Amino acid sequence: MLNIHRIDHEASHTHCWRVTVQRRTRIYVRSFSDGRYGGAEQALVAATTYRDALIRSNPPLSKPVYCAILKKTNRSGISGLSRIDRWEFSKGRRVHRLYWDVQWPIENCQSRHKKFSILKYGEDGAYRRALKAISSQTFSPFASRGAANSAAA
Repeated sequence: MLNIHRIDHEASHTHCWRVTVQRRTRIYVRSFSDGRYGGAEQALVAATTYRDALIRSNPPLSKPVYCAILKKTNRSGISGLSRIDRWEFSKGRRVHRLYWDVQWPIENCQSRHKKFSILKYGEDGAYRRALKAISSQTFSPFASRGAANSAAA
């Protein structure tokens, strides 16, 4: 079951259902003891009711809102924009790939990518084309971590 699991620990005489839901930076945890609720089935009903109410009051972020959050590991300063510098094998040869990569969410939990070659357009040209491509998307890649959290709350 989603966000509900069973705990049966004989050594500590613990028999309960535990609800664990994480939303943004907060983790909600609550246990529903068999003894307090009159058995495992009644405790499960109480846990399910609690979980459903918790999820209704704290819905998960939509994919565009989640993608707009600037992650701690982001080094470009813009969500969905990355500078790629790697060596790959292509047609049996080792090739140096250097480009700006743009990624944005689309419907059905999928995403799209577009690459802009630094060798073809130059550093500034590839970066400007990547910025233009990402700014034309439906989600706001320029939202900061704080703005995305407050908008979703």
